[in-house]
Amino acid sequence: MNTSQLPSVELIQGSPSPGPVDRGRGRRWKVFFAVLLLAAAIGVTIVYSRSPIYRASASVLTVKPKAVDRRSEEADVEHVAIQGRLLLGEELLGRVSQRLAEEGDDGIAGVDRLRGILSVVAVPETNLLELRAEGEFPEQLQRAVNRWAESYEVFRLEEIEAATGRTTAELEDQQEQLLAKIEKARTELLEFRETHDIVSLERDENRSLSALKGLNDSLNKARANLVEADARLIAVNEAIAKGETVIPSEQKADIARMKLDVERTSARVADLKQQYTQRYIDRDPVLKSLPAMLDEMKRELAGALKLAEQTVKDEARQTVDAAQVSVRTLERELVQQQGKVQQFTQRFKEFKSLEEALASLERISVENQERLAQIQVQNLKKYPPIQVVEWARVPSRPIYPDYERDLMIALAAALGLALFVTWLVEYLSERPSPAQAMPNLGIRIYPGDQTQTLAAPVADNRLDYQQRATGSPAHAASPPPNLPILPRELAGAEIKSLIAVADPLTAGYAALLLSGVSPYELPLLHSGCFDRDGDRISVAGANRREFSIGAGAWRQLDPVLAELDDARMPLPLNELDTRLANAAHEAQLADPGSINALALWHTYVLFLVRQGIDVSVLTRRVGTIPPEVHGTMLHFAPPGGNRPLDSIAFIHPVLAS
Repeated sequence: MNTSQLPSVELIQGSPSPGPVDRGRGRRWKVFFAVLLLAAAIGVTIVYSRSPIYRASASVLTVKPKAVDRRSEEADVEHVAIQGRLLLGEELLGRVSQRLAEEGDDGIAGVDRLRGILSVVAVPETNLLELRAEGEFPEQLQRAVNRWAESYEVFRLEEIEAATGRTTAELEDQQEQLLAKIEKARTELLEFRETHDIVSLERDENRSLSALKGLNDSLNKARANLVEADARLIAVNEAIAKGETVIPSEQKADIARMKLDVERTSARVADLKQQYTQRYIDRDPVLKSLPAMLDEMKRELAGALKLAEQTVKDEARQTVDAAQVSVRTLERELVQQQGKVQQFTQRFKEFKSLEEALASLERISVENQERLAQIQVQNLKKYPPIQVVEWARVPSRPIYPDYERDLMIALAAALGLALFVTWLVEYLSERPSPAQAMPNLGIRIYPGDQTQTLAAPVADNRLDYQQRATGSPAHAASPPPNLPILPRELAGAEIKSLIAVADPLTAGYAALLLSGVSPYELPLLHSGCFDRDGDRISVAGANRREFSIGAGAWRQLDPVLAELDDARMPLPLNELDTRLANAAHEAQLADPGSINALALWHTYVLFLVRQGIDVSVLTRRVGTIPPEVHGTMLHFAPPGGNRPLDSIAFIHPVLAS
């Protein structure tokens, strides 16, 4: 293809006339300095026309100063607040006003005037009060505060003396009443004690409780005896049931003697039967009576044993009966005594209450006596309960206004006002001429080598029709006012640098733009639009079309195809423009802000137009182009009309490699 006849463009730039700018700059300086000096003068006048306000202060301790060997008193907020009210009271301020009038300070004498300049401020967490006076005359303020503190000392002393007299009289009267009540309480306590037989202050030592304790002990013993008697009766019955001999203690000797006689007689009868025959024994009256005597003795022994057994049983039964009677009797007496003890307990409580009331009265009496003694010992006249910690001095520096700060504020305000007025005057008085309003930037189109083409900024890429038609210089004619503004055209080297530094996804979309897909058709693409086997791309939308792309473009499209789905493109158009601008900045291209998706597509369109492509073929490749834009682009077409289709290269040189 012969490209020597293709047109090229040249950037045309002029310089404005310097005269009006210099005159405008001089006018701005005049307005700026005039407003600055006037505003500064007014501000300084306002700042220093205000009278200074001074403050004199003294510190007063509202409690008695602590002794060396004692801790400081804790802060009493209520006391400090009361003293603050007293300091601003009518009576004390009247005394201060009278003293000031006597000393010739009539300017601040008067209760109302003093209230206007005097104030009291409590020092936090202490018993200190700060007496303040604020006004225009430092010496008067110092005298007013010191006279105020002196009058407060005298006032507090008089007040404390009066309060001391009242307190002493009240305490003495209370002491007399307390002594009478104490005497009456002691009499009632003694009578109550005698009436209810309270012999000791120890509860357990009184008669009712002692008797109750004795009954409890006796009842416990009686119950133990009853248990023992029942056990003995059971043991006797069991012994009798077993056939054992049960004998009372007092009959044991007689029964033992009877058993011994029976045994001796039995032994003698047995010896006789061994020594003599029965016939011989029967002839002897004495020996013959021995068996009968032995039987009689056995009957007497059996009767004695039976009597002894009955006696033991009767004694055990009687012992049980006696123990039961004793337990019942003691239980009845214990119930009666418990009732008496309950009554005694109630009376003892009343006794203790009377005793506590008496102790309370005596304690109050002792406290009153101590208070009276302390009041009599204290020397409040010689050691008053307040202290002026710091007397007022003549203030040397005003507290208001802060002239240095206000001066800086006034000067800053004057500077800001001067800048604002200068801008306002310039804005209202500036009238740009037609020559100044027309931009001195355009494009001259020459026939010749395409490689001499220069890229113009987006906002100034206007085509000079008259220059191309007549070949006149740039200043010979003005461009028509209704020419469309075209995007920037990128050179091949710029596109290569841009794609080299861009990320793979951005480079893939750049390949689509350089293949004929407009930026507004990118969101319409999805995975079904790409037929790699058929080497074709289908573009949906109003300009539906299909076309083939080169192998270089397919290699660039791999990241895009990996991210596409059936719904939408993964990279929004505004983000694509941002990435392209960042890549252009990184590649150090001129005016990176003008490099976007539309510029790449416009570069591809101009690439086809410069080859002399037919309008219908161009539309089938890149979509519909507005007539006015297409008419402008025809100025880039080579002379001689349209070229044959087979001579048109549809693959951009950057994607052909």
